[in-house]
Amino acid sequence: MPPAPVRSTESGRTLAFSASREFAVCLTAVLLVGLGALQSSAASRGSAPAVLASSVEVAPVPLPDGPLPSRADRLPMIESPVAGAIAAAPAPVPAPPPPPAVPRWLPTGTGMWLHEWRKSENGDPRAVVARAQQTGLSHLYVQTGSTGKGWIGEEVLSALMPVTEAAGLKVIAWDFPKLDNPEADARRMALAATWSRPGAARVAAVAPDIETAAEGTRLSPDRVLRYYAVLRAALPPEIPILATVPWPSEKRIGMYPYAETAPFTDAFIPMVYWYNRPAAVVTETSMSWLKQFGKPVMPVGQGYDGRLDAPYLAADPAPDQSVQAFVDVARAGGAQSISLWSWQTTGPLQWGVLARAGAGFAPAPAAPPAPAVPEPAPSIVDQLLSVIRVGPRS
Repeated sequence: MPPAPVRSTESGRTLAFSASREFAVCLTAVLLVGLGALQSSAASRGSAPAVLASSVEVAPVPLPDGPLPSRADRLPMIESPVAGAIAAAPAPVPAPPPPPAVPRWLPTGTGMWLHEWRKSENGDPRAVVARAQQTGLSHLYVQTGSTGKGWIGEEVLSALMPVTEAAGLKVIAWDFPKLDNPEADARRMALAATWSRPGAARVAAVAPDIETAAEGTRLSPDRVLRYYAVLRAALPPEIPILATVPWPSEKRIGMYPYAETAPFTDAFIPMVYWYNRPAAVVTETSMSWLKQFGKPVMPVGQGYDGRLDAPYLAADPAPDQSVQAFVDVARAGGAQSISLWSWQTTGPLQWGVLARAGAGFAPAPAAPPAPAVPEPAPSIVDQLLSVIRVGPRS
């Protein structure tokens, strides 16, 4: 029979110690052999003998000329999954604004857009107001800035605002941002809403005109969200935002961030410029498609000759009929307000249509209060019952 296995604890510890001692001896021998080979190799090349790693001098890594990059600049150069995830992380999406705590004014009736102040009645505010009254306008859209021009609202607002209130005209400031710096663009737009002078009215709304890349705008959902988030925070709470957007053609649907715009705006103003399409088709498409966002739609139509933008187009043989079709479809679609672009380029025929359209978009008059109905005199029976219930006076 084979010998019984050793079960004592002492014997096990002896065997374990013996094995570990043999392993240590072997490892030491291997290290010594390797060190000797390294020294022989160094000696054969005529170099200094190898030394232990703890005494090795490491040459400093040369630094690039100029100032060192910041930590934020160095972060993308760190090759690690964590650094890559941090560098590639998208900016947080601004939260939609809460519902307004105060009611905001929205335009009704008809309006006109002023692009270059000095080319609109030669910049004469009283002439502008007089023609607006003759045409039956209720509001004016006035440019107060753009990315290229900067803030230009001081001149026009200082001239126009003191004479509009007595005429019953509201002024809506508009701005053309290119979104190179959405936050700076938004703060410039907000300047118009905070502008004030003694004895002068203040603007009633702002209408940022955010176009597409065809007009040089760096359009993206992220930039649009950043713009509107900063604008809404910078505006007084009672000032509405009227988002001026390209009309939703088949090429723009899915490309222009209409859905990202909707939570921040109080109304959409689609630019329904028809050029070589029927005015009724462009207007009806814009009205019906934008209604999905649950905001009022107040289109701005093409009062100018389309050849100013596209010289290759044929002239509109009846521009007044095109504007009339725009007016009729907008009214049928439930628009409470329309406008034309622009004061300096709209022809006399188009001005005439706009003047006749004013009554169709005027706000409905307030219903008179119901007359008070006198209570009928109590009958004899009611008087007797009242005496019985109350009892005789003491």
